[in-house]
Amino acid sequence: MILLNKNQFRLSNIKQSLDTCQKKLDEFKKHQKMVRIEKEHVSTMSKEVEKLNSVEKKLDELDRSPGEKAKRLVSKKARQDYEELQSEAKYGHENLKELGYKGQQDLQQQQGRMNTMEKTVVPWLEKEIKTHEGNINALNNVFNAIQQATHSQEQAQQRHQLREMRSTTINRAKNKGPDLNR
Repeated sequence: MILLNKNQFRLSNIKQSLDTCQKKLDEFKKHQKMVRIEKEHVSTMSKEVEKLNSVEKKLDELDRSPGEKAKRLVSKKARQDYEELQSEAKYGHENLKELGYKGQQDLQQQQGRMNTMEKTVVPWLEKEIKTHEGNINALNNVFNAIQQATHSQEQAQQRHQLREMRSTTINRAKNKGPDLNR
């Protein structure tokens, strides 16, 4: 029979450890999500810079070519295509401004920082998450086992008490004997 009242493993202590591990796990997952969001942000910014560079290169080629300038003066379609490119470039600049783009050097620094995080921080976070998930699983198993043992112990005590009560009742009935006064 397990005497859990005297046992060093109290459910409240295990529950507290479980809660602490869960908070740490949640914190690591939050950091992991932040890294993922930052990586997506830098990737989006990089794609926008590439797209803008391509549009500006086309605009520059069109501006340098006297034939293209003349074509825009004569052809409505050529003029519309050129204006669409200008509009796309303007939108690209505004979009990058909203993304917080401060220039190519800033983007390269952010990409470098993300590469470093991918090599060092991300694996560390993944390891910590895996460790805490394992700890939580183990503590849950211990918690459930102790609860089961406590429940089993309580049932055994109740059965024992019932047997004692039956035994006492039977013994009283035997000692009393039949009622002959009737």
